[in-house]
Amino acid sequence: MQPTTAQNATRPPRIARAGDACFAEFQELINQNPNIEIPDETLASLHMLYGKNFAKALEVVDSGGIVCFVGERTGRTVYKVPGSRPPDQYLVFPSHYCSCQSFLYDVVGRSEAVCCKHQLAARLATVLRRAVVVRMCDVELARMLLGQCE
Repeated sequence: MQPTTAQNATRPPRIARAGDACFAEFQELINQNPNIEIPDETLASLHMLYGKNFAKALEVVDSGGIVCFVGERTGRTVYKVPGSRPPDQYLVFPSHYCSCQSFLYDVVGRSEAVCCKHQLAARLATVLRRAVVVRMCDVELARMLLGQCE
């Protein structure tokens, strides 16, 4: 049976699935040995999959300031990732959304990238344990998200 157009639209692209597999393997390595350096094979695979956004994401992680907000009851997570200019902060759901222009233009509009550097940075910061984790009431988390809509 052939999948419908709607089913095709909800399936992640092969690159995204390959990236997910690389991140899962990387997470497993970190869980086994938190002090391990990123293996060259993993770096090469992620760079091949994500191109220039991967190197930029590493720079964002190195510069710090990534915050992961976690809803206490639901466990929902949303990130704030700094942009290139100091006042810029982007709202990020690593697998689904970023409030930056690159996400809108390159990922959604032109389909030239699987994700933006901020999404990658959030994922990397999580795996490398470089994100500041802030637990908050789910209502506060919802208010924070609503505040981004204003």
